[in-house]
Amino acid sequence: MLNRNRAEAGVPELQWNEWLAQAARKHAAEMARRGQLAHQFPGEPGLRDRIAATNLRFNASAENVAFGATAAEINDGWMGSPGHRAKIFDPKYNAIGVAVVRSGNELYAVTDFAHSVPALSTGELEDAVATAINQVRAQKKFPPLARRQDPALRRYACEMAGKNRMNANALLGRPNVSASLAFTEADPANFRSHFRNVANIATSKAFAVGACFARSNSYPEGTNWIVVAFY
Repeated sequence: MLNRNRAEAGVPELQWNEWLAQAARKHAAEMARRGQLAHQFPGEPGLRDRIAATNLRFNASAENVAFGATAAEINDGWMGSPGHRAKIFDPKYNAIGVAVVRSGNELYAVTDFAHSVPALSTGELEDAVATAINQVRAQKKFPPLARRQDPALRRYACEMAGKNRMNANALLGRPNVSASLAFTEADPANFRSHFRNVANIATSKAFAVGACFARSNSYPEGTNWIVVAFY
């Protein structure tokens, strides 16, 4: 029903995600046990942490909860509520997990929405950053920039994650490094946006990339920590 509603509104369908469903089932069971609706009960992790615990890679999330006698009644209730309706139609979400638990004559329902992102290996992340750099170069009518391999950059990216702090300047003392850049980005599709206004894209002769996917206090769901050295 939710996907039918989205289709009628011209919004792409949500893809079923079992990890989101796992998070939704636990919360729906807790609501049914307590006999009440809530997005978080005392002692229970918040939505972001509940989804992160499933190992889904994502960078946005939301939740609808309800109870009713039938699935249609629950759907109608969500569609009649501006706040719930806004989550259902939000185009930034691409994944969904739904759970329904019966307690007596009531159905307790939870819908978890997320924008899931690709779970790339470290090497694939670094390749994606390199591709993004040369795509920006191409847009500026420059030839591809030579890529160097420096395993120390990967270790440094993980160190930044461990400290929960970006610090690109520490790379400036490395041999022949003329400039450096560090950023976090959960979605590899957005890597290019971090280089569009970087002057070193045009002036450097070569670059090296280090990447590390990690969780931190700022990113309990995890994100990609990226460091780039320009030569």
